[in-house]
Amino acid sequence: MTATAALRVKDQELMPFGSVESARVNSFGDFVPSILNETEANEEKAKNDFVNIFICHLIFYAVFCISLVLHILIDLGLGSFVKNQFLQLIENSNNKFFEKNPAFA
Repeated sequence: MTATAALRVKDQELMPFGSVESARVNSFGDFVPSILNETEANEEKAKNDFVNIFICHLIFYAVFCISLVLHILIDLGLGSFVKNQFLQLIENSNNKFFEKNPAFA
């Protein structure tokens, strides 16, 4: 902190004579970090955008494929077949439970 303050005082002393320009204005090193930081921020933003777009597309295509498969199954009449099998499974499991425990029958 004291080194930068000393440089500024020295530059201000020499400025009226025109012998030296301000080190702050003339320094190339002051401009490089801002450009690098901006580039890094843009790259990070691009990565985040890619991840967000990928996740959104993944969710969309998963929902789309599942709905397409269900639509095909229902249109082919497999929906009623699955419904009947599910109901038979429930009836069989209920009958076995009551047969094992006659107190509930």
